[in-house]
Amino acid sequence: MILTGLSLLLVALVGGLILELLGEKAMNNLPIFLAFGGAFIMGLIFLHLVPEAFSFSSNAGIFVLLGFLVQIFLEYISKGLEHGHVHHSKHGKVLKVLPWAAIFSLCIHAFLESMPLAEGAVADAAHQVNKMGAHTHIHVDGSMAIGSALFMGLAIHKLPVALVLMGLMKSIKSSLLVRWGLLSMFGLMPLFGMYFYDAILHSGMSLPGGVGGFISATQGLVIGILLHVATTVLFESGEGHHFNAKKLTATLIGIGLAYITIA
Repeated sequence: MILTGLSLLLVALVGGLILELLGEKAMNNLPIFLAFGGAFIMGLIFLHLVPEAFSFSSNAGIFVLLGFLVQIFLEYISKGLEHGHVHHSKHGKVLKVLPWAAIFSLCIHAFLESMPLAEGAVADAAHQVNKMGAHTHIHVDGSMAIGSALFMGLAIHKLPVALVLMGLMKSIKSSLLVRWGLLSMFGLMPLFGMYFYDAILHSGMSLPGGVGGFISATQGLVIGILLHVATTVLFESGEGHHFNAKKLTATLIGIGLAYITIA
């Protein structure tokens, strides 16, 4: 779990470093990369996360909708930083101070979406459910290790977000210490989310719907969050919200890679 979290921190730092080194040039191919990442996440959702969440409980759909609404609220605050939108002005005025609410929203987003990555926690919980005889064909642990499909999806998603966040901070002349400090905080959110998830599963508290119900609810919430991000990225990245040949190719590659990785 620590290795997974630190790896996602490294991804965020790499995104910031790319922006520091290349400046605005780093943004040139951002729509194509976003389309690829959005397509991969879409494949991840329907080929893996949805079947897994519903294998624990049929109530997962309620939490998918809740996650979708949560992400709408978070993006209302962040103004779309989660899917590569960056705004240097507000009400026609150039931003001169950090948009703390947007950064906080971005951190909450990273915290929530990474919870199911808790490597041993979900595998142990699935084992408990299996022992009780509630389910017999749940394959959870395969997606929890570093290098898994879920990890890859979040890493692909986090890199451009970190790049955009660093670009925003640099555009308002934030100091080097502030930029890298806040980027590191954002990069550590997945680790905090995993520890929080692991702590609940191993707390011994009585969970509504049992362990399986809690896992289903959490994964449903993450599905809703990622579904909103993926659909927004796919339909809004690029000029005029249209698919060109490069974007279409990136989308097909992303979905194809998701199928190869998960199927």
